[in-house]
Amino acid sequence: MRKFFTLSSLLALSLTACGAGDNGPIKLGMISALTGDAAAIGADQLSGVQMAIAEINAAGGVNGRQIELIAEDGKCAGADGATAAQKLVNVDKVVAIVGGLCSGETLAAAPIAEAAKVIMLSPSASSPDITKAGDFIFRDYPSDAGKTKAIAKYFADEKYSRIAILSENTDYSQALRASLKKDLPEGAVVFDENFDPGTKDFRSLLGRLKDAEYDALVSNPNSDGVNAVIVQQFRELELPGQIVGTDTMDSVVIAQIAGEEADGVMLVNVPTAGEGTSFEADFTAKNGDPKSSIAWAAYSYDAVKVLAQAFKAVGTDGMAVKDYLYSMQPYTGVIGSFHFDGNGDPVGLSYVLKKFDDGKVVTVKPLPLE
Repeated sequence: MRKFFTLSSLLALSLTACGAGDNGPIKLGMISALTGDAAAIGADQLSGVQMAIAEINAAGGVNGRQIELIAEDGKCAGADGATAAQKLVNVDKVVAIVGGLCSGETLAAAPIAEAAKVIMLSPSASSPDITKAGDFIFRDYPSDAGKTKAIAKYFADEKYSRIAILSENTDYSQALRASLKKDLPEGAVVFDENFDPGTKDFRSLLGRLKDAEYDALVSNPNSDGVNAVIVQQFRELELPGQIVGTDTMDSVVIAQIAGEEADGVMLVNVPTAGEGTSFEADFTAKNGDPKSSIAWAAYSYDAVKVLAQAFKAVGTDGMAVKDYLYSMQPYTGVIGSFHFDGNGDPVGLSYVLKKFDDGKVVTVKPLPLE
């Protein structure tokens, strides 16, 4: 059960916020994929976090204290995520962590943060398993439990009744696969194959699709780089049917690797937060064009801003920040207006259908779940 405010905890919050007397920097950790197949997404996340911190520090910091960022490479892998969390919590003594990027590194880091009462706020991990990862584990990016319902709705709208799924053996991909199979009609999945991380040649797996009567292939790896290779080799084999991806398909890396072969690929994800706004203009002026998508920077930027709001209100004690986040009024940021439910998941975010057109990801239509 989630913990709520009591008279004693309110008093503790007041003392923490007003009487700490610590003028040193606030150490904020970050875990993301700074190298590897998802490094383009990680680069945009890091830039978004750095933008938020720079703005906060330039405005005087948090109650007069500057935020100091300590970023670690989780490599989109559980073991590396756990190692990064151990360092941030036990060596660097951070007060909170933005991350991880991928669900695997987030789930591996969560028990470490939970035991130390250190808040983790992920801007991108979407596995339904994160919902129950701990009282100190939050995300401002929605669970795949809703996303797979939106994908199932898209398939129903298009009358795609025979679905093929190609999934990586990672926490993120397997959780999404299980959720999607649950949301599709019985018997709809006619092809369901897995592959190990590090796989680069999918021709043999994809070749089996020739014997399967299918309407759409769900490409379900852990990163945009692997998605791009799957798209490229699918087209090379001249296979029929619609390619459909999710959030790991939402990246210009797909078009950079697959070229014009990416055109026509569909995906279901949250709206492209920040697109066409002053945030995107500021980001581009400081960092150049996003390496993957402006949305990854936006979710990371808002994660820092929410944490800074909590620090300003109640100080940096983990228990105090946790209670603040659970009772937080809707926060309106670059990604929209949201608050957290009793599991630390965001409330108020939605899904859209997108497609690749002339090398760019464009929004096609909303996919309401009701």
